[in-house]
Amino acid sequence: MKRWPRTFECLVVVVALFGLAIMANAETARFGTPKEAEGTRVFKATDHPNYTGQFHLRGQRATLVGGMQDHSPWDHLDYAGKHLTTVSGTIDIDVNELTNTGKVVAEFVEGADRYRITFDHFAASQPYQDGGIATRVYEHGDSGNGDPLYPKTWLYLGGWGTASLWKNDQILYKDYSAHFMVMERSRDPNTHVVRYPVKRTLPGGETDPAGMEIDLWVRSKEANSKNFPPFETFIHLYWDEVTWR
Repeated sequence: MKRWPRTFECLVVVVALFGLAIMANAETARFGTPKEAEGTRVFKATDHPNYTGQFHLRGQRATLVGGMQDHSPWDHLDYAGKHLTTVSGTIDIDVNELTNTGKVVAEFVEGADRYRITFDHFAASQPYQDGGIATRVYEHGDSGNGDPLYPKTWLYLGGWGTASLWKNDQILYKDYSAHFMVMERSRDPNTHVVRYPVKRTLPGGETDPAGMEIDLWVRSKEANSKNFPPFETFIHLYWDEVTWR
């Protein structure tokens, strides 16, 4: 049987491999493959071509940190979890992160009184706040973003601006500074302790990524050094059960 020269056989192999490489590149262009360390990279939301910016969430199982009738001095961060009040109420978040618009409405009952917080004006005071509503960002603790009064936490979504609070349909606080966070769980699910501040050797912060919560703060401009945080008014609620709608 006639055999082709060895150089020709080698040429055939090279051509075949070249063809396979072209096909592989075509598949890569169609479907994409990780590039360098891209497989572990956290992309910005806007790096996704189908990103709508629309977030619709509900929080349930509400807890009020401290009480609405507290007299100064009070602690409304309560790392020790000793002054938490379970209240009936929900929070609904319907916002567009791209346009920094939408509304957050929280309703809860403490004793015989009904409260409603409406948060619908969003504005940034720092670049990381991305116009007033931001997603996929670290905040607090030693993150370099925000104040250090709370553990460093990953924000799935956060908002900054002003809100108003009603008590029994009468306005109590109008256009107070406000901040909401859809964040990693900050409290131990059994003891309700926030393990902060503590000396740690790992960089990821003191929160627990195995859980999620929504926190909402409404505070006055007026300061009061007897309170913690040091404001005349600081309303703080969180919701342990988070539903994405």
